[in-house]
Amino acid sequence: MINRALMQKGAKFVVVGTLGFLTDAGLLWLTTHKAGLDPYSGRLVSFSMALLVTWVLNSTFTFKNREKRGKRQLGSYVTVQVSSFGLNYAIYSALVWLNWAAPLIALLIAALISMFYSFTTMNMWVFKDAKK
Repeated sequence: MINRALMQKGAKFVVVGTLGFLTDAGLLWLTTHKAGLDPYSGRLVSFSMALLVTWVLNSTFTFKNREKRGKRQLGSYVTVQVSSFGLNYAIYSALVWLNWAAPLIALLIAALISMFYSFTTMNMWVFKDAKK
C-alpha cells in the first residue's frame, strides 16, 4: 500500500539516489577520461564511492532508522547493495558490450532499473523499523 510516509521516503530516496548517481557518473567520467581506466574498471571505482555516499545519506536522511547501525543492518545493507550492483552492472555491461549505449547512458538506464529493487528491499528489510 502506498501512503504518505512511503511517498516521502521514496522522494528522499530519489534525492539521495541522484546524489549517488552524480557521484557515480562524475567518477566514471574522471576514471575513464582522465585516469585512463577502461569503462568496466572505472565503473567499479565509481560505484564504490557512490555506495559510501548513499549509505550515509540513506541511513541518516531517507530512512532515519531508529535501530542502531549494528552488524545485522550493515550485513543486510551490503547484501542489498551487492545484489543491486550485480543487477546494475550486468545491465550496464550488456548495454556497453552490445554497443547499444555509451557508458554514461548505460549507467543511467542501469541505475533507474536497479533503483526500484534497492528502494523496495531497503524499505522492507534493511531499514524496517522493528517496532512497526
